[in-house]
Amino acid sequence: MNIRQIILLGFSLFVCVCASAQTFSTGGVIGADYELKILKGWHFTVEGDLRFDHNFTHYNRAKLGVGTDYSFWRKRMKIGVEYSFLSYHDREDQLFDNRHRIKGFVSIAPKFGNWKVGWRCMAQTTFRDKRYGPYRFNPKTYLRNRLSVAWSIPQTDLKLHFSEEFWWRLYKPGDNIIDQLRTIAGLEYSINKRHALDFFVRSDNEIQVKNPENVLYFGVAYSFK
Repeated sequence: MNIRQIILLGFSLFVCVCASAQTFSTGGVIGADYELKILKGWHFTVEGDLRFDHNFTHYNRAKLGVGTDYSFWRKRMKIGVEYSFLSYHDREDQLFDNRHRIKGFVSIAPKFGNWKVGWRCMAQTTFRDKRYGPYRFNPKTYLRNRLSVAWSIPQTDLKLHFSEEFWWRLYKPGDNIIDQLRTIAGLEYSINKRHALDFFVRSDNEIQVKNPENVLYFGVAYSFK
């Protein structure tokens, strides 16, 4: 079995598992990000994306974010902060709901030959616009934990990656549970040292809530350094 067959088999199994969810729809994500080196180990980033759901028929969200991070210990560890402006579209009321999100994170990602294993812990707070409704909880704060693994395929410009992330709800006293999971499998192609394309499949699954949503996204992201 060659590399191409392994990739196709892996994506097929991933899609089948995601599609087995009780409530299921598909969507798409188109994104781009730019990274600027300020000083040794210190970077400034700009990123944005567009997200579609309900089987690619509905514009769901646009995001524009800026952040800065500092890497140390031979680039194995990283700390950073981010701010994002989010514009959601309410499908039922046909309204745009603007939100502001602040995040802080710490991550560690050691390398083992062609393999890279990572863990990221992120605190996230989202402020919603009160003009759009009487929100019971505002802002909403989560602690997100993500485990990831990546394999740089020898003698190629390709890298396979997989990650699993969970959202731990902190804004509801007495009911702080894990209510969302995110699984990502992707293939990154390095065009050169500064440009890369990432093709991925992402499964967003709500758990332990009423009427959970399960969406399988197909996406592509462009990176420029």
